[in-house]
Amino acid sequence: MEKELKEWYDLHKFYKYADYLTKDLADFLKVSTRTIQRWIKGKTKPSRKKLLQIKRYLAEKTTEINP
Repeated sequence: MEKELKEWYDLHKFYKYADYLTKDLADFLKVSTRTIQRWIKGKTKPSRKKLLQIKRYLAEKTTEINP
Protein backbone atom coordinates (compact mmCIF):
# COMPACT_ATOMS: atom_id res chain seq x y z
CA MET A 1 0.00 0.00 0.00
CA GLU A 2 2.91 2.36 0.71
CA LYS A 3 4.13 1.97 -2.88
CA GLU A 4 0.65 2.80 -4.23
CA LEU A 5 0.48 5.88 -2.03
CA LYS A 6 3.86 7.08 -3.31
CA GLU A 7 2.71 6.47 -6.89
CA TRP A 8 -0.37 8.58 -6.26
CA TYR A 9 1.65 11.44 -4.79
CA ASP A 10 4.05 11.34 -7.75
CA LEU A 11 1.13 11.36 -10.19
CA HIS A 12 -0.52 14.14 -8.24
CA LYS A 13 2.59 16.32 -8.47
CA PHE A 14 2.82 15.68 -12.20
CA TYR A 15 -0.88 16.37 -12.70
CA LYS A 16 -0.79 19.52 -10.61
CA TYR A 17 2.03 21.10 -12.57
CA ALA A 18 1.02 19.83 -16.00
CA ASP A 19 -2.06 22.09 -16.16
CA TYR A 20 -4.62 19.35 -16.77
CA LEU A 21 -8.24 20.13 -16.06
CA THR A 22 -9.81 18.27 -13.16
CA LYS A 23 -13.05 17.91 -15.13
CA ASP A 24 -11.24 16.21 -18.02
CA LEU A 25 -9.64 13.69 -15.68
CA ALA A 26 -12.92 13.15 -13.82
CA ASP A 27 -14.76 12.52 -17.09
CA PHE A 28 -12.08 10.05 -18.19
CA LEU A 29 -12.24 8.17 -14.87
CA LYS A 30 -16.06 8.40 -14.64
CA VAL A 31 -15.89 10.02 -11.21
CA SER A 32 -16.96 13.43 -9.96
CA THR A 33 -14.64 16.42 -9.83
CA ARG A 34 -15.27 16.35 -6.08
CA THR A 35 -13.70 12.88 -5.94
CA ILE A 36 -10.59 14.17 -7.74
CA GLN A 37 -10.42 17.10 -5.33
CA ARG A 38 -10.63 14.74 -2.33
CA TRP A 39 -7.75 12.69 -3.74
CA ILE A 40 -5.65 15.79 -4.35
CA LYS A 41 -6.31 17.10 -0.83
CA GLY A 42 -5.43 13.70 0.65
CA LYS A 43 -8.88 13.16 2.17
CA THR A 44 -9.28 9.89 0.29
CA LYS A 45 -7.10 7.82 -2.03
CA PRO A 46 -7.85 6.42 -5.46
CA SER A 47 -8.16 2.67 -5.79
CA ARG A 48 -5.42 0.68 -7.51
CA LYS A 49 -7.67 0.43 -10.58
CA LYS A 50 -8.14 4.21 -10.67
CA LEU A 51 -4.38 4.73 -10.23
CA LEU A 52 -3.77 2.64 -13.33
CA GLN A 53 -6.41 4.61 -15.23
CA ILE A 54 -4.80 7.89 -14.11
CA LYS A 55 -1.44 6.66 -15.40
CA ARG A 56 -3.03 5.78 -18.73
CA TYR A 57 -4.72 9.19 -18.94
CA LEU A 58 -1.50 11.05 -18.20
CA ALA A 59 0.44 8.90 -20.67
CA GLU A 60 -2.10 9.68 -23.39
CA LYS A 61 -2.00 13.39 -22.62
CA THR A 62 1.80 13.40 -22.62
CA THR A 63 1.80 11.67 -26.00
CA GLU A 64 -0.59 14.32 -27.35
CA ILE A 65 1.78 17.06 -26.20
CA ASN A 66 5.01 15.32 -27.29
CA PRO A 67 4.13 13.04 -30.23
